[in-house]
Amino acid sequence: MRKKIFLTSYLFFFTVLLFAGPLEKGFEALKIYNYFEAKKQFTKAMKTHHAGASYGLSILFYRNDNPFHNIDSAYKYILLSEKKLKLSSQREKETLQKLNINPSSIDEQREKIIQRAFEKAKTENTVEIFGWFLKNFLHPSLQTEATALRNKLAFDNAKKINSAQSYKDFITNYPDAEEINDAKWLYDFTLFNSMTKSNQLETYEAFIKQFPKSPYLSQAEDSIYSRYTKEGRIIDYHFFIKNHSQNHNVEKAWENIYALSTSEFSPNEIVLFMKNFPDFPDPSRLDKDLQHSKMSLYAFHENGKYGFIDSAGNKIIPSEYGWVDDFSGGYAAVMKGEKIGYINKEGKTMIPFSYEEANPFHNGLAVVKKNGKFGMINKTGRVFLPFEFDDVSENESAEKIIIALKDGTYRFYDESGKFLFEGKFEKAGSFSYSRAYIIQNGQYGFINPKGEIVIPAIYNWAENFSSKDSRKTGTARLKLMDKFGLTDTSGKSILLCEYDRIDEFSEGLALLVKEKKIGFADAQGNIVIPLKFDYSPEISVTNGFKNGLAKVEQNKKRGLINKSGKFYIPCEYDDIRNFSEELCAVKRGGKWGYIGRNNKQKINFQFDYAWDFYGEMARVKIKGKTGFINQKGEQIIPATYDEATDYKNGISIVASSGKKGVLDVSGKLIIACEMDEIEVAGNGMLKVEKNEKPAYFNLALRKYIWSEPGF
Repeated sequence: MRKKIFLTSYLFFFTVLLFAGPLEKGFEALKIYNYFEAKKQFTKAMKTHHAGASYGLSILFYRNDNPFHNIDSAYKYILLSEKKLKLSSQREKETLQKLNINPSSIDEQREKIIQRAFEKAKTENTVEIFGWFLKNFLHPSLQTEATALRNKLAFDNAKKINSAQSYKDFITNYPDAEEINDAKWLYDFTLFNSMTKSNQLETYEAFIKQFPKSPYLSQAEDSIYSRYTKEGRIIDYHFFIKNHSQNHNVEKAWENIYALSTSEFSPNEIVLFMKNFPDFPDPSRLDKDLQHSKMSLYAFHENGKYGFIDSAGNKIIPSEYGWVDDFSGGYAAVMKGEKIGYINKEGKTMIPFSYEEANPFHNGLAVVKKNGKFGMINKTGRVFLPFEFDDVSENESAEKIIIALKDGTYRFYDESGKFLFEGKFEKAGSFSYSRAYIIQNGQYGFINPKGEIVIPAIYNWAENFSSKDSRKTGTARLKLMDKFGLTDTSGKSILLCEYDRIDEFSEGLALLVKEKKIGFADAQGNIVIPLKFDYSPEISVTNGFKNGLAKVEQNKKRGLINKSGKFYIPCEYDDIRNFSEELCAVKRGGKWGYIGRNNKQKINFQFDYAWDFYGEMARVKIKGKTGFINQKGEQIIPATYDEATDYKNGISIVASSGKKGVLDVSGKLIIACEMDEIEVAGNGMLKVEKNEKPAYFNLALRKYIWSEPGF
């Protein structure tokens, strides 16, 4: 709720700025995707607001949905903005701050530009493009990665030739490459390869028997292991263990059996595993798993490393990781050194530390990055999609279609890993209602799960199909010639592309904007409320139907209408929210109060700002401070805080003098306003931070269960 409030305040202020000058007009034009106007206004503003105009031009050139997109120009202008901001007067800085132009936003924009430049380099994936990136974009960590990717390209070329000479040349030209040891090993392994050229299981078994001291023993064992376990079944792993008990992959085989048998790490799974596999080599580990399988764990930091504690503050997993993610489905991604792997709730490594990036598991699969390329693994660590993609994303909709990008070509797979089709698109969205948007020649269209184009790529913009408040077949907004419309999955127009804006459906209706007037249409394209109300950016962005009512504006006054378009509350207020608990916050004469459904005043106009009621309480602001009132307008928690959140789960996070605290429903501070950050950690736990030192607070116990030294 607090984010929505800040957005409303910002948009109201931004509306006021629309008529102040070219800089503000430029940002307003950006907001409605009028890039030609934005460029014109920013260019004009360069004379008086050099830093701000440069910032705006950087954003314009950064966006890839307009003809001015140029990543080099975007970077040039953000550097110029940073330089000019430092030289700006205090008054100019204050003006720019109102537009959220400050060192922090400039840093964020510069980082985004560099990241996109790097993604461009990774997409084109040539030595030359990495040279362009290294020369023009300063970013130490990405330069290191770009160097590594360049080296990998050279190494891949050597592997394509796959001769002793090709590996020798690589070793000579790239002596500091990460792949140098692999190159040296492959240089020797070409001989070993010839000895096992038939690539049959029997040849590797015979090789190990004949040459047990060979330096290629490990590779031969790996080949045996992969052939025994190529199907990835529990029975295959166990059969391998019985036949090759001395193979160095035996431990890995046991780990995979355990992972497949206890995917959720529930007590029942562990007990069944004990019964089915009495020969498991570490029974003490299973006993510990039974004790801790239902624990909620929280990351903690100690001596520069991370581990996990339980809700009582007990250290369950020692602090030995450089970074950790939250547990999901019994697994957590953690970092050791510079590589990431996965552990279970007992701290056992389930998937080795071999990835540069690792995402949480979803439907038994996780997107990971290795040697600069993305792939997918399952919970045993087996490769589901090879590490050869520039990006991989999993669709969480009913279709469960996985999309992988390689050198500008999108490849589509089903949830079993079966290849479906591929296409050369500039971009492809996820599937919804058996449709995914694609971009060709800068234009949007839609494909079906067979890769067939079912809606031609002729639109300037399109969104994924959605069923939210619309028909069962789904609808999607489109933009053609700078005008918006609606289509169904067949491509049939529900609303022609003739509107300046169409918002998302809310309670079955979508807000339309045309010629500075707004109205509402249903999912069948019927204009159920004519376009007769005044347009303002705030109304468009924040409005929509809620509990059968929507905010509208006429003659700079605001009120509420019902779904028939009739006034529920006349347009007679400076501003208005919506009804909650039978009361509605309204503004008149510079002050906020509350009215009832009969439009009669219920609580006097006395507040600087007023929010919706949640239960018996509502936030209000008085003389710049925030507190809470009851439905009689009585202050039950005095307005003494700079900010406060609505009550949720019995607490409100408040701020005073730049510090945060926590109130209970009686108004008592259970955490004093001396924290820099407070966030909900789940299961009745709060994570707080003071002086860059974190701690956990148990709401049920009302005490800190862990804090970093110095907290």
